[in-house]
Amino acid sequence: MTAISTTKGYTKTAIGQIHWRMWEPAGNDGKRDVLCLHPSPFSGLAYQNLAPHLASDRRVIAPDYPGYGGSDTTATPSVEHYAGLMLAVADDLGNGAPVDLIGFHSGCFVAAEIARMLPDRVAHLCMVDVPAFAPEQTADLIESHKDAFVITDNLACLDAQWEQTFKSRLEAQGRSQAFAMFAEQLRCGERRNEAAIAAFAYPWPERFPQIDSETLILATQSILLDETRNCAKAIPGVTLIERLDITRSVLDAAAPATAQEIRAYLDDAS
Repeated sequence: MTAISTTKGYTKTAIGQIHWRMWEPAGNDGKRDVLCLHPSPFSGLAYQNLAPHLASDRRVIAPDYPGYGGSDTTATPSVEHYAGLMLAVADDLGNGAPVDLIGFHSGCFVAAEIARMLPDRVAHLCMVDVPAFAPEQTADLIESHKDAFVITDNLACLDAQWEQTFKSRLEAQGRSQAFAMFAEQLRCGERRNEAAIAAFAYPWPERFPQIDSETLILATQSILLDETRNCAKAIPGVTLIERLDITRSVLDAAAPATAQEIRAYLDDAS
């Protein structure tokens, strides 16, 4: 098995420092870097279990959005703003070379926006389980996330996060990763919902048809199956692959199967 080293670091940007994780094989044969865009309200740590399956022959980089993980905050949270800052990390580490992109859940929109804005910088775009809700649904979701996460002196204020992020994911992620993810999503404090609101506000119906990059959409047997299938119709020349045998934990328990599909697509497309 190829030895893979893990590095953490920071890229200086206009808003401050953006934190990233990088997995690098001992024998990198020149394949493009893979930039992984995380779901909210987490960080690049979400790719902890998937990245090693992708990094046997290429570097895998997972930055944190501003205000999440170890990155500095921003006064203008939006998918477009996140996209520019994430690309700054790729430029810093890869000297401006084209990259392949992976997005999961809300990270799909950040990946898609990079590909839309700068198609010459993106060789391939891979999106997994896309939360492409209809406009009436997104309006409700934005409204439901408008209230800031309230931190009180009563530990019970963390009960919902403990149930949703730790206890419900124990079987799929294991105790160590589930606890790390629980702790990671607390780091953004009262700004917890900013990235989710930015994702729900992203106008994907008008933006997706503008994507020129080679694109894979991977749909699993998740609550987003219908939305993922539907949004695939909006991207010209898209490759849609359905893995309905993957029923949960796309980035964790199912990481080998998820990585297999992504690697096969990137290698064939190359």
